[in-house]
Amino acid sequence: MDIAYPYPETSIINFLSMNNYAALIPIKGFESAKERLSTVLKATKRASLAKQLATEVIKSCSELSVWVVCEDDTVEFWANDLGVNVIRNPKRGLNEAAYFGFHVLREKGFNRVLIAHGDLMRPEGLPSLIDLAEIVIVPDAKLDGTNVLVLPTSIEFTFSYGPDSYSHHLHCAKETGLSLSVVEDSNFAFDIDDPDDLRRLSLEDEFDA
Repeated sequence: MDIAYPYPETSIINFLSMNNYAALIPIKGFESAKERLSTVLKATKRASLAKQLATEVIKSCSELSVWVVCEDDTVEFWANDLGVNVIRNPKRGLNEAAYFGFHVLREKGFNRVLIAHGDLMRPEGLPSLIDLAEIVIVPDAKLDGTNVLVLPTSIEFTFSYGPDSYSHHLHCAKETGLSLSVVEDSNFAFDIDDPDDLRRLSLEDEFDA
């Protein structure tokens, strides 16, 4: 059963402008999350970090209808506890999750979807991206990955998460002929993928191995 994530206090005008927009957050199993941090964090700490980061991303999107797409019972139960809508992905993989979740939200009547990774370190203000252009892309700090995508559900889009996804998504966006905004050097460019990210963002004290 769908459970709508609670909206913060906001004006009726703002509510009406956002109520047909959705945030889609693909989340893999917490127990297998952040394996590249295994040299500095134990498994329980990595799972705790993944949950904390994903929770903050969800909270930051509370002006939108928030949906978690997952393939894991533990993630589904966790999302239900937060009062978030859940889409179960029948296949494994990030691109499959983004594709399936995007099309489910299209079928549910949403006009625009903001797709964000669940490990953004500074997600506050994510909904501000939703209307910058018809398509919005936020690359990671290395201009390699794609941390946030905003897409209209009226188009078909090839999701290419993985190495050099920013370049692939940029090419696909340009091919649509729609207006495009690329947001570089923003807080949304920072995620946690490897020990260098952890050290740079000074998280070691809180998530001490």
